[in-house]
Amino acid sequence: MKIFNTIDFRVLLAALFVSLLSFNAVSDNAFKKNNQELLIQVNSTGCASYVELISPEDNCAGSDLASSCGKNGKDCVCITNQKFITWTISNNSRFELKFKGLKPFKNKCSLKSKNKHEIKCKIDTVKGEYEYDVVVQTCPGQTYDPRIVVRN
Repeated sequence: MKIFNTIDFRVLLAALFVSLLSFNAVSDNAFKKNNQELLIQVNSTGCASYVELISPEDNCAGSDLASSCGKNGKDCVCITNQKFITWTISNNSRFELKFKGLKPFKNKCSLKSKNKHEIKCKIDTVKGEYEYDVVVQTCPGQTYDPRIVVRN
């Protein structure tokens, strides 16, 4: 009888271990790891009205952030370390990104679009939430405040 109890305990322990591994795999896969592209929509007055995720795949989809970030949320994008995030603007105006506090990028990232009408930066942090302002040249008095969520 003692042999069966030992075997049952080992089987139970193995099943628990496999369950924990499979749960962790599902959690890791829920947050996709792709580059992300955003479009700053500008209204008729030349001011930013919202930031739209235009990437074909939403990194937030399937994660616990799906309802508040990504294509279902407002002005928010999910991204992972060492991936690129690109902003373009709908009216071809110059624009600038001003982060409130720390930035999730390497030092070489220019936060001004200049004549390219695009900003592309590589994420260089493993976790955090970063708020920033979008300042559009056609509406310098207004700032617009989207968010980036970084998870690995």
